[in-house]
Amino acid sequence: SPQQISVVSHVDGPLLVVAGPGSGKTRVLTERIRSLLINIPGHFRVLALTFTNKAADEMRERLADLGEAKQRMFIGTLHSFCTEMLAERGKLVGVTGMPNIFEQFKDRKEILLKAIEDDPLLKEEIDQEPDAKARGRRVDGWLQTISRIKAHPISCARIDDVLDQAVLEAYDAGLRSCNAYDFDDLLLLAYRLLNGNPKLADFYRRFYKFVCIHEAQDLNEAQYAVLCALCGDSFKNVLMVGDPKQSIYGFNTSSPEYMDRFRDEFGAK
Repeated sequence: SPQQISVVSHVDGPLLVVAGPGSGKTRVLTERIRSLLINIPGHFRVLALTFTNKAADEMRERLADLGEAKQRMFIGTLHSFCTEMLAERGKLVGVTGMPNIFEQFKDRKEILLKAIEDDPLLKEEIDQEPDAKARGRRVDGWLQTISRIKAHPISCARIDDVLDQAVLEAYDAGLRSCNAYDFDDLLLLAYRLLNGNPKLADFYRRFYKFVCIHEAQDLNEAQYAVLCALCGDSFKNVLMVGDPKQSIYGFNTSSPEYMDRFRDEFGAK
């Protein structure tokens, strides 16, 4: 359709595409990547980010016929992009080598349980619970608090609750003693890496001339913060496609509000 063609042929500047299911959002995004790599001169690269490995695989499959031009694109999850960036440049935020990721809830809970056992303040706090079930619920609640804090690197940059701060520090120390990080750390540390090292962020802006965000309705604060830190004040070549009505990761603090913020803060068409 004429609207789809206008998205595919869009080159410079921020663009927000809002469309419902079955309307071809993934197709226009992948066809725009194809158009940029084939029709726009230069040795630039395209960064395309999504939220599931399945979606990333589908996007790569649609562009499998690009030949050598495929080497000039990164298509993957935002977490995989952050992992790669931390593996290459993470020394600036204390990460050496490829991060060892504790993704499973049971592994994270095991780390926190040991941290509680080793910390007199936390042990005293948990021992006040009347029984094992109540202690288990308290530990689960602390894990949720840790994830909430890490998922909000801007609004939770300062932690006022002393106990929450102690829980977070003990848990992180337990992870680091295993040379490990959790899934939330990937975004948090990538944000700190880009935000605290302007020259590095500028390198990535020059390395990737165009950024495409797939399923943008599933962005949360940490993910949006990484994007903003990557783009800085001047980089505007960002395309977002999404459908606010299809937001499914609300439990992970994601919200379609970040599509609205992108439109307003980037001045997106």
